Amino acid sequence: MLYHRHIIKNFPKHYSFWKKVVANLLFFFGATIIKERKNLLTEDDFKNAKKVLEKGDVILVGGLKRLSSLIIKGPVTHSIIYTGWNCAVHSIADGVVTIHLHDLLCEYDTMLILRHKKANRKKIRKVIAYAFEQVGRPYNFEFNLNKNKFYCTELVYYAFKNAGLEIGVNKKGGILRPIDLIKGEFVPIFKSHNLKIRTTPNGKTKLETIGKTI
Repeated sequence: MLYHRHIIKNFPKHYSFWKKVVANLLFFFGATIIKERKNLLTEDDFKNAKKVLEKGDVILVGGLKRLSSLIIKGPVTHSIIYTGWNCAVHSIADGVVTIHLHDLLCEYDTMLILRHKKANRKKIRKVIAYAFEQVGRPYNFEFNLNKNKFYCTELVYYAFKNAGLEIGVNKKGGILRPIDLIKGEFVPIFKSHNLKIRTTPNGKTKLETIGKTI
């Protein structure tokens, strides 16, 4: 499991003892399950997602049975960069790591796959290379602009920026949430059975869940 209880040890150099304590507490409570149940993604979701996935796609997933979902809010709570061959790179409490696609099926409740409108093979290679270069770097518990540590969507932001691809969402000040990515330069190409995308009267794209999530 991605969120089994353990002590986080991957921190930047000279990180204070108390910051480490706070980070571990945030992880401990954020990973707490609100209600014991099976995750909501299905085998069909997984099979259909694999049919359309391409290198450089961004996978948004929702861990909606965990306490962290009440803080992040929305039908998706985490972002991941797909690198091909059933592998992806993302940033979790332990830092930037790789993950196998099947682990997503075993952990999360919703899934939305996004593709950048202006991506090409050359730029996607740069996105993926940047993501792999960051593996091992710590998580950014302070949620500030920092290229030496990353929270999940910050890794997406810098990986695409490094390839000359703007994501179309303003990151100056505040936290870039996974759900914010649907407002920018990405096109949805797949959604799990329990997600609905609709356009509001003022032209904004909105993502919603179908049915119960808790």
